[in-house]
Amino acid sequence: MSAIQTTVVLAMTADGKISAVDPKAPRDSDADDQAHMEYQVSFADLILVGAGTIRAEGGTFTIRNPELLAAREVRGQPPQPITCVVSGSLDLSLDLPFLTQDIKRWIFTTRTALERSSDTKALQKLVELIDLGDTDLNWDRAYSLMAERGIHKVVALGGGSLTASLVKAGRIDDWWLTIWPVIYGGKYAPSPVEGEGFIPSAAPHLQLVETRQVGSQLFLHYRILK
Repeated sequence: MSAIQTTVVLAMTADGKISAVDPKAPRDSDADDQAHMEYQVSFADLILVGAGTIRAEGGTFTIRNPELLAAREVRGQPPQPITCVVSGSLDLSLDLPFLTQDIKRWIFTTRTALERSSDTKALQKLVELIDLGDTDLNWDRAYSLMAERGIHKVVALGGGSLTASLVKAGRIDDWWLTIWPVIYGGKYAPSPVEGEGFIPSAAPHLQLVETRQVGSQLFLHYRILK
C-alpha cells in the first residue's frame, strides 16, 4: 500500500443523502460545516473530486482562511492543493469555472476517453490529463503517480461514485462525515457511497474515533478497519 494518507470528507442529510434529487438545487451553506471542510482540506496536497460534483458545483473548493494559508506556507505547501477531477468519460464542459480557477489542475481519466473526446486538445491547454487505463481507472497506477510527484495527503470530497471506487480499491484511511439535521428524501438522490455496493460479509467496517456536536449538526470521524 502507498504511504499516501487518504481522508474522505463528506456531508450528508440525516436520511443519508449528499444532495437533493436535483444536484444543482441551491442549498443554504452552513458556516460550521464550511469551516470544518476548509480545515480538513488545508492539510491536503491534493483534492480528489468526482466529475459529477464538478459539473454540479462548477468549481472546486479553495482555502481562504488566512491562518490556514499561513500554516500551509510554514509546512512548505503551496497556497492551494492540486485539484484532481476523476472522470472516466471526460464529459466536462469547457466553460466550467474550475478550468479557470487559480489552482493547479489534474484530471484522472481513461485512454478511451482521451481518444473519443472532441475536447481533449482544448482541455490539455487548461489541465493536465492523466491516463489511468484503457477503459477503467487504475487506482494502483494513480497512487504510484501521486507518490512519485510528492503527494502525501489526499482529501476526497465525493461524490458517491468516486467514494465507492476508492472504498473498493482499499485506498481510504479515514472519514469525516457531517450529518446535516435535514431530510432530503428521494429514491434517486445520491448517497455517500454509490457503486455496486457490498454484501455484509465483505462490507468495510469503521471505528469511531471522534465526535463533535455543533447545534444540531454532528461531525463524526471514523477510521477504516483494515
